[in-house]
Amino acid sequence: MLKRFSQKLSLLCCLMILTSFMPVGFAAETDNIAIAEAADIPTAVYGTPELGSNDPLWFKTNEYPINRSSAPDDPRPHATGTVRILWDENFLYARVVVEDSNVYQGAGGNHTYDSVEFFVGPGSSGSNQWRVSATGVFSGQSHTDRAAWTQITDTGYIVEIRIPKRDLTLQPGKFTFEVNINNSSEIGADRYEVVSAFAPPDSGFNGHEAFQDSIELIPAAEPDPRHSIIISVDTGGKVTPNVPGNVKRVAPGSSITFTIIPDNGKLVDTVTVDGEPVKIEADNTFTLANIVADHQIRVTFKDDPAAEQIPFIVWNDNFARGEYTTAVIIDLGEGREALGSALHPGLFTVSARNTTLTGDLVVFEGTRNISRVYANDEPKVRGYRGKVHNSPDYRDGLESGRYIVVELEFYTEVGGNTTLDGSNSTKQNYNIVLSGEIELKNGDPIDYAVFKQTGVVNPILDKFTAHATEAVNYALYIHKDKKGSEVHGLPLYVYTHGFSRGGTQAHIDQKASMKSANGAVALMKRMAENPEKYASHILNISYSGGNAPQVESIKAVIDDLIDRGLADPNRIYAAGFSMGGGVTTNLINTYPGFFAAAAPMGISSGWPTAPENRDLAYWLFVNTYDSGASNVDNMLNDIGNLTNARASRFDSNEALTWPYNQYDQPSQRPNPENNPPLVRYIAHEVEAAVLYNRFTMDNPFTGETWSMAPIIQSPNLPPWNNDYTDVFDWMFSQRKPGVPDAPGNLTATVGDRRVTLKWTAPASDGGKPITGYKVWYDNN
Repeated sequence: MLKRFSQKLSLLCCLMILTSFMPVGFAAETDNIAIAEAADIPTAVYGTPELGSNDPLWFKTNEYPINRSSAPDDPRPHATGTVRILWDENFLYARVVVEDSNVYQGAGGNHTYDSVEFFVGPGSSGSNQWRVSATGVFSGQSHTDRAAWTQITDTGYIVEIRIPKRDLTLQPGKFTFEVNINNSSEIGADRYEVVSAFAPPDSGFNGHEAFQDSIELIPAAEPDPRHSIIISVDTGGKVTPNVPGNVKRVAPGSSITFTIIPDNGKLVDTVTVDGEPVKIEADNTFTLANIVADHQIRVTFKDDPAAEQIPFIVWNDNFARGEYTTAVIIDLGEGREALGSALHPGLFTVSARNTTLTGDLVVFEGTRNISRVYANDEPKVRGYRGKVHNSPDYRDGLESGRYIVVELEFYTEVGGNTTLDGSNSTKQNYNIVLSGEIELKNGDPIDYAVFKQTGVVNPILDKFTAHATEAVNYALYIHKDKKGSEVHGLPLYVYTHGFSRGGTQAHIDQKASMKSANGAVALMKRMAENPEKYASHILNISYSGGNAPQVESIKAVIDDLIDRGLADPNRIYAAGFSMGGGVTTNLINTYPGFFAAAAPMGISSGWPTAPENRDLAYWLFVNTYDSGASNVDNMLNDIGNLTNARASRFDSNEALTWPYNQYDQPSQRPNPENNPPLVRYIAHEVEAAVLYNRFTMDNPFTGETWSMAPIIQSPNLPPWNNDYTDVFDWMFSQRKPGVPDAPGNLTATVGDRRVTLKWTAPASDGGKPITGYKVWYDNN
């Protein structure tokens, strides 16, 4: 025993002596690894990698499996992966290698597409969620210093990401972190599996408790001797070499020559290294020699005085699933016209740098594809060119025109990106570079110009005014006649969006909900098609997250519009989706007898129950595979007490309008081979289909008829026979039950011992069919 103890003591002494000669970081890291391994805690090693360079630091930190599937029995291809994690004082870094046999490779970037998402630090409702798709599209949280590099591989894809610390403290110790792989088919928009690393899959959005203190940040075994060269370049050109994230890592003593390449019409303005100006050679190069410290390079550009300045606007447009930037429109000025036959996409390069409304955090940066370029005589688009077929309002460009419309590709077979960042609005900042000559109808061509953005236009949303009070946030459209005067006595349509559709800052971003699927926008589209039938005022309610306003506050806005004579009290219509559908139900039940019609979508409970709502025009819409599908069955018990109620339950949420109807949408309809046939989050999203489709439509991809015709209705109603074309046709045919207007144009013709009376039907039937008239006379 004494001999064995002596051997152990000698070994311990040797270890202590060896440790005293090790670098402090290595000793600390070794101790931490031992503790972490004993406690089975995954670790992240200190170090700053260069993204996209197969940086050696990645292979000095442990690799952990991502293999906890939310759908282990699903027959479709599964995704798995591994993650390596690094950190420094300002960022957390992760490298994820994904194995996936059916990778989506389009522009879609949210959780319904192949992507990797990271939950960093405490948070809930996505406040700590960062996401990047297999093709490098960001979503989730935004930050100017967020960066990523992605690569499609033969067996899946790789994501390397840099996540800013924001208000977190990065130091050795326990840290809250999780990584999920969102697995969709190659078609996209149909995520059917979530795969996690450290906690039950798909548990991160609601809160961090499942993966609290899931990893440990530890020092590096040995310091990384490399230096960081941070390269900051303003709009107007580029600098080479550069790397994703603009942080290049270089060995001590290295030298690098940088080349500055201004855009056409631009000149180099300033070049500084660590805030000090540096000399630029005649060929726009400069060199950092014998690098022995970190450096920060900043390059700015200015307009060449010799270049003509030409203004342009950014054009946004709404479709069934949201708002897209669809064009930039150049104004050549009075008296100049571009020759239409000489315009083509190769003339221009268009890029965007979209930022958040507050803080100017970059949410998208990149070059846009151009569909066509044409001349017009007004600053508007002439419909859109589609890859399969053009939009219904498509028109060719003019032979010549003052305005050059550069139409951008915004929706293809692999989807498209709306202007939103998550559910928040963004600022669209665009840049146009001329790559040739603009031939004019008369005069010399334009070959040297810079283009200046003067505004962002949306022909629908710009007609709404934004309002914010302590009680309710909303956007309001007041219909005006051709002279610009407000029209009195029109119907009022009140729309309330679903959970989180209003973003996180509804008090300053009241139109955010109108940039996804939205009833207020859908009605504006109908009004443009048929202004006589659908002329109305529109109230779009907005709120942040799940903080829907009190119905009393909404009612106060409605009452004000009635008191001002703008809204017809007999034609107040309410509609809403999901949580907004719940608000709609709450409105009609809190104020029974007040509304003329209501159309909630995607709600799991509730319908009109008060006796005063007996004659309310009511229509419930829900998908068969949504959790609220049984609400239709429950409503059947009460529908006999209602005289004008219907409910529709349908299987598919396909938007059968342009541009979506150019492509098959299998992710939006059930597949009997899957379990469930249609995942709930897709089934829930009925807005685009209900608000834009007709009640019955041919689906060219399935060869079947798509239908959301009612499956139950009030017993007194006649059998359904395609009585209405769509939900707005039905709604605007309703009027609050009341006394009919008087018959008009009464005439009496006397002759042959009789009196013949003739009249025209009342302008309003009071909300119920007129079945007869009473005629009386007296001596007066």
